[in-house]
Amino acid sequence: MNKKEIFTGFTLLIAIACVATFTLNMINGKFLLGDFKVYYSAAMNLISGKPVYLISFYTGSGFYKYSPAILFFFLPYLLFSFKIAAIIHFFILGIAYWYTLNLIRKLIGEYFSMLNVKHEMLLISISFICILIHFTREMYLGNINIILLMLCCLSIRNILTGKALQGGILFGIVILTKPYLLILLLPLLLRKKWRVIGSMSLTVAFGLLLPFLFFGIQKSIGLYGDWMQSVLVHGEQFPGMTSIDYFIRFLIPSWPVWGIAVIFFILYALAAILILSNLQKEKQKGIYPGAADMNFMFEWFLLIAVLPNLIKTDWVVLLFSAPLIVFMIFYIAYHKKYVWIPVLFILLFFYGANSDDLLGRSLSHAILQSGLMGLSNFFLIIASLFMFLSHRKRML
Repeated sequence: MNKKEIFTGFTLLIAIACVATFTLNMINGKFLLGDFKVYYSAAMNLISGKPVYLISFYTGSGFYKYSPAILFFFLPYLLFSFKIAAIIHFFILGIAYWYTLNLIRKLIGEYFSMLNVKHEMLLISISFICILIHFTREMYLGNINIILLMLCCLSIRNILTGKALQGGILFGIVILTKPYLLILLLPLLLRKKWRVIGSMSLTVAFGLLLPFLFFGIQKSIGLYGDWMQSVLVHGEQFPGMTSIDYFIRFLIPSWPVWGIAVIFFILYALAAILILSNLQKEKQKGIYPGAADMNFMFEWFLLIAVLPNLIKTDWVVLLFSAPLIVFMIFYIAYHKKYVWIPVLFILLFFYGANSDDLLGRSLSHAILQSGLMGLSNFFLIIASLFMFLSHRKRML
């Protein structure tokens, strides 16, 4: 990025948000980075031969749940005390937010042909404000969802620029971290991106074999056994208040346990139908030259965004809808479709304004525990689909 792109109001906004969050957490004694403490402690246990899984490193859901291979990325932090490492990690996350949103802005501008949108930096700043609650939550926890989103965006950019090897490697790292992101295989399979799938598979295979090279067969098998058990325990105990399954169970207590599988297959089937429909349109003569890339990118963003509605996870993962939110805000500005503003305002209120400080503890918890955050995310996805179809129709 050139100097003009770096020294902007958006950069200043991110910097102020990071410094303010850091300062307030320090003053209030809340600079704890609980999730990062889990990663740091698990990495420490890994090299010292102590248990990594099924022990709590922090209150609440303080269990390490990622693959053993991902711990290798946290080993450099062990060169520092936890406090110093936490500060470094905190500001790495801040940089990741700045870079990822800028990357999404560029991808939407280039692949959705919105290069002449006025006040780009203002629009991306508004997009950041829409996810500000998720930003403060993740910075407080020290989680790495923004880094995973960044890798997903870098992966799709590499794939679309013909760098299948790099795109597959980045995607493989994402899968090693959170296997449920295998949902992104759907557009790769239907679009026959075999080189990407191949390099992704080799990356995953290498990552899974990595512990065997350092810790031997017996210990590594034990690590993977504990990992699988930890994932199962987490899936059983975590309420998953952003999932559609949770919302239905909130309304219908007798909703069956296997209902979540039904929801998954229905939404996955609908996504497959959308992709197949896109592929069919791309075969038509006289189609817009960049239509295939635009369709592919939207499919990628849509599947990432729908994940919190399909699985049991913390509400901070709603951050995965950031690319679609940026797209919608740019769409409204580009096409001057201001009629969408009140709709987005209502949906984004439930999606991104649920804070104890803003709404009070009782109302905030009521919105979360009723599943309204997840439901608003789902309707945001539907709204983005309508906008995308409208935008594509204008482009063709």
